[in-house]
Amino acid sequence: MRWLLLLFVAGLGGGAYWWTHDRPVGHPPGVLVADAPRQQDLDPAPVFSERGYVFAKRARFDLSARVLRKEIYRLDGGADLAPVDLGVGWGPLSDSAIVERLEFSQMGRFFYWRPKDPARFPLPPAALVTNAAQMHMIPATRDIEGRLKRLRPGQVVTVGGYLVDVRGPGGFAWNTSLSRDDTGNGACEIVWVESLAVDR
Repeated sequence: MRWLLLLFVAGLGGGAYWWTHDRPVGHPPGVLVADAPRQQDLDPAPVFSERGYVFAKRARFDLSARVLRKEIYRLDGGADLAPVDLGVGWGPLSDSAIVERLEFSQMGRFFYWRPKDPARFPLPPAALVTNAAQMHMIPATRDIEGRLKRLRPGQVVTVGGYLVDVRGPGGFAWNTSLSRDDTGNGACEIVWVESLAVDR
């Protein structure tokens, strides 16, 4: 009987975690975020050191977007640096009429999407590429880290910070994308997050 009680408690805890951290936030159809992220490239790139890493600020970056998916990392090589990845969308990828026709997943620091019914999906693949992105979020503070981890799919967030390249011990090198229309390895934005707000 004791194992049944432990199983019940574990299930209760898992359900509570899902309710507060992963339960999707619903919205009626309509674009929630009309504008693409705002980026101001910096040349030369200012450099700063933090937590044993060296960061180069490649661009000022300000983002409003719908959270499509969140993944928390604890064990991979970048977990201590960027513990949270966000798959985010704007324009048509912030519209529930489009979002609800897609399936999203994250694995190995990549973000994947797939139409539930490809034959009837109204957007070409290029529109998905240019209106959604996988972002490695590096929190500037512990408070921001905690709030990133509590984000839920469907929430609309506003993020302020920088796109950064990172260098670290043992030859560690991580370079940010500076484009919203690239795909594959190297296409993710690496964001030094200085501010975070949940709009709805």
